[in-house]
Amino acid sequence: MKLQSKRSLLTAAMVLGLGVAAVQSAQALTIVLDFVPGATTDINGVGTLSESFASWGFTGLDLAGVRAATLTAVNKDYLQYPTFGSNALSPLPNGKELNINFSLSNGLTGPGNGDSEWYYMAIGDANPNQGFLGQACLSCVRNSSGVASVANGSIFGSTLTDSISGLLGLASNDTQRINLLAGTVAHEIGHSLTLLHPTSALANPGDSLYSVMATGASPTSMPNAERVKDRAFAYSEFSSLIQSVGLRNVSAVPEPSSYLMLALGLAVLALRSRKAGQAR
Repeated sequence: MKLQSKRSLLTAAMVLGLGVAAVQSAQALTIVLDFVPGATTDINGVGTLSESFASWGFTGLDLAGVRAATLTAVNKDYLQYPTFGSNALSPLPNGKELNINFSLSNGLTGPGNGDSEWYYMAIGDANPNQGFLGQACLSCVRNSSGVASVANGSIFGSTLTDSISGLLGLASNDTQRINLLAGTVAHEIGHSLTLLHPTSALANPGDSLYSVMATGASPTSMPNAERVKDRAFAYSEFSSLIQSVGLRNVSAVPEPSSYLMLALGLAVLALRSRKAGQAR
């Protein structure tokens, strides 16, 4: 095939591909879920050690699977919240999502998405044991005006897997075990983004009357059995997240038919180019 024909195909592919696979550009903020490989200490002096999850009773997830499932669950809480179009109680406008990203790390490595601002949530066994499930600095990653008060790259909080493992008797499958872990991760991140413990159950789109920010202690006094459910942020809590984090347009996900049209277009162009070459 001649150079001109190749260029024609390339140009056509680019034209047909416009709007088909537009990838969301890197945003301003990433929270990195750091499954610590060794001794780590957060900005409040809480230490963590590596956790293999070997004693958690997962039946279909290895260590990599546990990490990936936790990331998926946290993404769901923050980036797959129902919009007003599907739920009239939701404060999230159609076509929008929170302006935040999440990624995985195993040793304080920065996100690979190109974000210039990121903070770490340490995930591991407490060193020494703390007696609580996790902690994070309040409104430190974003205050109500959308401003951070901690240095970029800080470990702003810790999720303590040895404390959470004391609740494993409530879980009967892998999904519930991930809910225990990811629910705590999402909860502690929520604190860093201005959210407080509610005083009672709150209206929300999840599987529990209690929101992600509910706690088993006062002021919420949530029954621990609720922790294995797929909880969600309350509508009022998500409204606060919108104020502190901001919104962006939802990334366009290509429809399978778009890929088919692109493939067919390239096939037609290739056939025409071959016929033109044979006619010369």
